[in-house]
Amino acid sequence: MEIMQENAKALAKDIEAIGKFQIIGAGEETLPLVAFNLAEKHPYDEFDIAFQLAAERGWMLPAYTMPPDAQEVKMMRALVKLNLSRSLVDTLDDDIANAIKTLEEKGPVSESERRRVKTSVTH
Repeated sequence: MEIMQENAKALAKDIEAIGKFQIIGAGEETLPLVAFNLAEKHPYDEFDIAFQLAAERGWMLPAYTMPPDAQEVKMMRALVKLNLSRSLVDTLDDDIANAIKTLEEKGPVSESERRRVKTSVTH
């Protein structure tokens, strides 16, 4: 568990260093996960990033909206499992940065692409 938490802290630091995200609950997590969202408004959103990561690199990094009365708040979550080594943490960080670069060049995903993004963990 200690290695997973160390890798989660490293991933949070790396994601924050991209300069586009804010880490949610930094330092408060007892689980080895990183929750984050875009720090500012962009033409793309967290769901676009999740789609781009899956399409380009095969990562399953879910994007969520919050419950009613906060549904405009979006976030992403990376669960750091035992098999997510430090080198894979670095790869994920690079892939997130590359997904952002792609979205800044091409713009947000299309409506047909967005319909393919799973928005619930129940299916």
